[in-house]
Amino acid sequence: MNIKALYVFVIVVFLNTSLLSKDLTIQEFNEIKKELKSNKITIEQFNQIIDEFEISSDIFKISKDLFLNNAIEIEDYLVVIENSLLSEDSSNSKNKQNETNSLEGSGSVELNGEFIFQTKITKLTQYVTDLKYGELFDHKLLFENNSLKDINISQNNEDVLKFTKPKLTILDNGKFNIKSNVIDPKEPASPLQYRFDGLIDENIISGRIQIIYNGNEIPTGTILLELETAEQQATSKPSDNDIPIFKENELSIKFKIIEVGIRVPPTLNARVNNIENLTFIMDGDQVKEILYKEKSNKFFSKKIVRSFKNIKIKLINEKALKGKSKIVLNEFRSENVVIWLDLNISQNNISGEAEIELVGKGPQIRLIPVN
Repeated sequence: MNIKALYVFVIVVFLNTSLLSKDLTIQEFNEIKKELKSNKITIEQFNQIIDEFEISSDIFKISKDLFLNNAIEIEDYLVVIENSLLSEDSSNSKNKQNETNSLEGSGSVELNGEFIFQTKITKLTQYVTDLKYGELFDHKLLFENNSLKDINISQNNEDVLKFTKPKLTILDNGKFNIKSNVIDPKEPASPLQYRFDGLIDENIISGRIQIIYNGNEIPTGTILLELETAEQQATSKPSDNDIPIFKENELSIKFKIIEVGIRVPPTLNARVNNIENLTFIMDGDQVKEILYKEKSNKFFSKKIVRSFKNIKIKLINEKALKGKSKIVLNEFRSENVVIWLDLNISQNNISGEAEIELVGKGPQIRLIPVN
């Protein structure tokens, strides 16, 4: 037996002599290990996540150094981590106890229930090229007895980040923060961190979110983007005046074109002050189909528009219609054209705007609803 193998054997035997079970931590570790073995995360992301466990064992630290220097195999490294988690009193328990003590002494608000709200991008760096200022995202936080049970961020019903071991810290006067490593499905190798500094006041959440880069390709700690909560929304049911009127699951909206870009060819009949009518066919809170039946339409007509595809538009909280859909144009079928909707809808008023974008070249046509 060589020296390296003997060292690993001693580590494993030593750690197996103490089995103080911590089921939750072990369950989390096993899930992360599965993701590593199935190549869903990289070894760099794996190590970053493991560091969140705050393992204080000297054996673990020595073994990690050996692994990073290719002195032991990954399977031996995984065994050491698992046994370290089983054998030591992780600082996670101490952190939870400290948070409980802080709560008892501070008189902070009790966090319970589900909160659904929107955030919009307020700051962007040059490193982010596929997002734009003002872009909206849907958030969900589920609290139970001052614990964070679920966290989600999505856009057009698609999750945009995957959270790994989020940590909730409750502060005074209704304030809290949430930190988590996150994985962007579009760039899973990028080491990212999510931080939400929030406030709950009268059942309304407000605050700021930062997405931070923790790798080496650009300066570590760079804040890639910031988001702030959009218009304040209570979790209570909206009043009757806020509920939009539908006719047999159809919502008809009249738009006026207010801006046409210089790239838009005259043959598309898009003119400022044109009135364009669209009918949205709903299936629950999802838009299933978009119709353009009005003969008075100049742009949204069968002559210009072939169809709407990949419709990802949703009615949020029964009063906001948001999302996007691809537009297939008869004359330019190969072009990637998308319409974005950001509308607030009620019985008394429809506000907001729509943008028709040529992907890669920015918005080309802007419309607003006409009441």
